[in-house]
Amino acid sequence: MRCKTMLRFSVKYITLVSLASCSGGAALAQSSLNDMASNPRVCDQADCAIQVERGAKRPLIDAAGWFFGIPRKILQWDRRAQNHQVSDATVCEVTDYMVKSNLGDTVVRVNQYAPIKEWQRLTSNHRIAPGWRYTVGSLKWLKYTFVPGRLFGKDEYNPYSNSIYLYSDMPMLGLAEAAYPKDISQRDRPGTYAAVQELPVVALWHETIATNEVIQYVSIHGSSEEIENVRHDLYARYGIETAGAVSQVLPDGSGLFAIVGAVAGHTTAAVENRSP
Repeated sequence: MRCKTMLRFSVKYITLVSLASCSGGAALAQSSLNDMASNPRVCDQADCAIQVERGAKRPLIDAAGWFFGIPRKILQWDRRAQNHQVSDATVCEVTDYMVKSNLGDTVVRVNQYAPIKEWQRLTSNHRIAPGWRYTVGSLKWLKYTFVPGRLFGKDEYNPYSNSIYLYSDMPMLGLAEAAYPKDISQRDRPGTYAAVQELPVVALWHETIATNEVIQYVSIHGSSEEIENVRHDLYARYGIETAGAVSQVLPDGSGLFAIVGAVAGHTTAAVENRSP
């Protein structure tokens, strides 16, 4: 897919406004941020903007995050998982989906640690009832603050601050996280729905919806090769998330569950990709 982007800068961070008109099978633009900043390309639809904030380069921290992400790399069988080097191409894929899904209120944090900004977004996210924001949402914020995803976390969507955290250079993982805010936005009681998803096993509810959503999206907008990639990446991801849900009930076998789930996902993807 090919995306058109325009960059804007602020004093404290870079805001990437991504408006995409994509055509399946075309090569993604690989220009660096500096090149795009000096030669910005104007977007086709000025009313569609997605705010993206990139974390500053921290080689030692990101090296540690890469190391802690080794188990996920093995389970996904992809070295791009939690590599903390998210390319512009991956960001463009995610923001293009968000534009098409009208998710302009959602911020994308690319390999960024920003607890103060996240607290501000938590307190101002009026789509979620205060009772949920200041209870479950506060707990999520504390986890984000003291167990930073830039070191230990995975790609994730936080419904209480309405933020997506990206640490992997795998577009399909980012799309799966972006599908969650679309799901949330369609709920009459988004705070209750989000809180229920925190319960053991119940999280598979939105994981199933997100997986199906991304598969449908890529089948419409992507190529056959991309459909194979989405199966490879998402089925393994779904197996891993299923294992995580099961381990909340049976914690003693969490590692084994993750391996079994990932293998089941890869096997299912391989079988479907070989089918006519």
